[in-house]
Amino acid sequence: MSSQGYASIDSTINAWVEKHSFTLFRTIEGVPEQDFRTVYLSSDRGECFQIWIDPPEAGQVAVHAADIETKLDKEFRHEWRAPVGNLAAVLESAVAEVGRWMVR
Repeated sequence: MSSQGYASIDSTINAWVEKHSFTLFRTIEGVPEQDFRTVYLSSDRGECFQIWIDPPEAGQVAVHAADIETKLDKEFRHEWRAPVGNLAAVLESAVAEVGRWMVR
């Protein structure tokens, strides 16, 4: 997927990243054809979670959140799908959901 797929939503993603002081990952070193938008969140307990955004398709965007590493190998996963215009709200929902996972 080329970065053009993200062009219509990058400003929303960048504002969200800045608001929360996240580090945004867009590519994998050494794999130039891979293009994505993802952030990682860590809890005080040392757990790691990921939120990633798919490129929009037909005016819709999918946002995913999942565990990477948790205590007792507990699994968490959630997906949201919404119109591109609702992306900012969906990203905030994803952060809130991961926050709940972190303080369980």
